[in-house]
Amino acid sequence: MAKNKEGKKSKGRVFLIIFIIIIAIGGGVYAGTLLAMNKNSTNQPVYIKEAYYEVGEIFVNLSDENERRYAKLNLSISYDSVNEDLAAELEEKAVAIKDIANFYFKSCKAKDFDPANEAILKGTLIERIDAKLTSGKLVDAYISEIIVQ
Repeated sequence: MAKNKEGKKSKGRVFLIIFIIIIAIGGGVYAGTLLAMNKNSTNQPVYIKEAYYEVGEIFVNLSDENERRYAKLNLSISYDSVNEDLAAELEEKAVAIKDIANFYFKSCKAKDFDPANEAILKGTLIERIDAKLTSGKLVDAYISEIIVQ
């Protein structure tokens, strides 16, 4: 009988030790996560110095029904100037970027170029180009000298 009581005591101790280890690991993970979140969440705004890549002139027929409309514009895209790999990738993929822009603008209608739709127009274009990039993400798209007729 003495052996049985000793066996129960040692089993109880093993479970207690395992429980304490699990609690310690969980507490460590929680504290580490909390510390990492506090370290990254400063109230300081992040400033990105933009560099610009000239996509060039885009001249396309628009997809308006029952009308023959076209758009002519100059397109530039911006990225974080610190990311030199992205700058090199933009140069490498110049043809693909121009192709993405051409086909995107061909799918647009004249009303898509209204000022109220500018954020959507640029956001969708950036998403499509970003899908082709592996070294980083674009910051913004800039359209100059736009003519929609």
